[in-house]
Amino acid sequence: MSKKKGIAQWSPELSDEAVEFTCVELKLAIIATIDPRGWPHLTLITYNKAASKNQLVWGQFTEGLSKKYVHENPKQGAVFMNIDMPFKFVQVKADFSHTKTEGEDLVYFNKLQLMRYMTYVNIKQAYYEKIVSATQVRPLPIGGVAKGIVKDLIGKGGLKTKLPEKRLNVIGFKIFKGSINPKFIGYIDPSDGYPIVFPCIQLQAVDNNRLVFPVGSALKEDLLQIPVDSKVAVYGTTFDLANQHVNGTFTGFQKSRGIKFGVIEIEEIYNSCPPLPGVIYPEIQTRPKVTNFHL
Repeated sequence: MSKKKGIAQWSPELSDEAVEFTCVELKLAIIATIDPRGWPHLTLITYNKAASKNQLVWGQFTEGLSKKYVHENPKQGAVFMNIDMPFKFVQVKADFSHTKTEGEDLVYFNKLQLMRYMTYVNIKQAYYEKIVSATQVRPLPIGGVAKGIVKDLIGKGGLKTKLPEKRLNVIGFKIFKGSINPKFIGYIDPSDGYPIVFPCIQLQAVDNNRLVFPVGSALKEDLLQIPVDSKVAVYGTTFDLANQHVNGTFTGFQKSRGIKFGVIEIEEIYNSCPPLPGVIYPEIQTRPKVTNFHL
């Protein structure tokens, strides 16, 4: 960590501890890419690891926008987080390098416990990233998360939009309303154009149209670095792996019932679950099917 408490220190390569940390099979790993609008896009990548201090590799077995975006803009971000207490995470910025459809990394991924007994699906392609910078393995203070959840209970109700529209569907609202569901927030670092992504478990939906996070809780300094009026992405999942991805504008900070919250106005919702990932809000307008033809 840097001299200023809570600010992450970035280095040009992964530490030995960080390499080992990324190679644990059961973990949460989020890859952040950049879409054609310049907005961040977050994807849960199940099969991944650091191949070395200077290279990441992750495997593809489903289609999705992240696999398209990575070819269009090589700048990426990533976060790796363990699933056992004490919770820790490591962040990475990287450049997409190349893909492979065969080799020892694909063999490794397909022999992992989660994949080795799959009959119809396997890891079909490996994506390689050159590391630009990375943090040390950082603690996610569980006390700060608990403090944030309490602040949510007290203050978030005063930030409801009261809009008649419901942008989050039933599943999405359940995911983002959950107090302990894993959630991650990503934005584009204005200093270098790379995505930054980190865990934000205390983030919650106040209604179907707005997400908020209490500032004086876990990773306060990271949250304060998000540029006001910037586009952000939020990935939420449950422990049974139901998940949704939200894009919106971080409009800044508001006080509610004496508590300072960061506010995200929801603008787009993306379903990242198979079999058909895609935008589910706003609804795509389609023409009715033509069945009668006449002059």
